[in-house]
Amino acid sequence: MDRISALGAGTGTAIHTLSDYRHHLKRNMIQALDTIQANQITTLLFVVSKLDPIQKTLGTDYVLPLWAIDPTASNPIRVSIYRRSVESMPDVRGPGDIVYFEGAKTGLKDG
Repeated sequence: MDRISALGAGTGTAIHTLSDYRHHLKRNMIQALDTIQANQITTLLFVVSKLDPIQKTLGTDYVLPLWAIDPTASNPIRVSIYRRSVESMPDVRGPGDIVYFEGAKTGLKDG
């Protein structure tokens, strides 16, 4: 099992309940996955539960399809990250990675 060490000065918050988690997200202006709406600019924080390879779209962009989970989501939510080049994709390596986006534009799609 990997371990994370916090080095240097800093502060942390212990989050023990779903209510504490929601409060932490709200205080830090982070959107919970179960409250995302279409056409928002928001901040997201989630854990990757599944990751597919980067694919070329039918247009000029690339897409990184993955499934996200946080304590508010009862099931993983499909997330598609679009970029103009493969090099500009976030460095998501696999399940368990924590992803943080500021200024993410949301769009919702069934299926």
